Amino acid sequence: MALTQAVWDELQQVNDEINHAITPEDDLLHYGRAEYWTIPTDGRGDCEDYALTKRAGLIAAGVSPRALRMAVVKTWRGEGHAVLTVATDHGDYVLDNLVQNVWSWDNTGYQWIARQDPGNVWAWVSLSPAASQPMLVAASQ
Repeated sequence: MALTQAVWDELQQVNDEINHAITPEDDLLHYGRAEYWTIPTDGRGDCEDYALTKRAGLIAAGVSPRALRMAVVKTWRGEGHAVLTVATDHGDYVLDNLVQNVWSWDNTGYQWIARQDPGNVWAWVSLSPAASQPMLVAASQ
């Protein structure tokens, strides 16, 4: 996807709006289970809920779904975390509920674990530095 000023502005706006629209709440407390990936309808959610909502907002704004990929990382504190990545002609960028600005994936300080396969949104590839190349870690359908 071409990273124009209009696209950049849309990424920033959606990231900011969703970060302010959702109140953080753990899935176990919110849904009664350890993990539940959804677009929240009650204004509460955890990291993957933020990322899925941002993905939906960007698609509604005209961004190609093929450029948008969910990713799982370890934060600076060693915690599991989900973010939305955007593949552009100027590199990949991250929309994250822990940070107000959109930033380049390589400036996050995160340990990258896995990301959706660009060829199959139902498949995930490993981004582990131990792997010599991305490796399929999960798939559905």
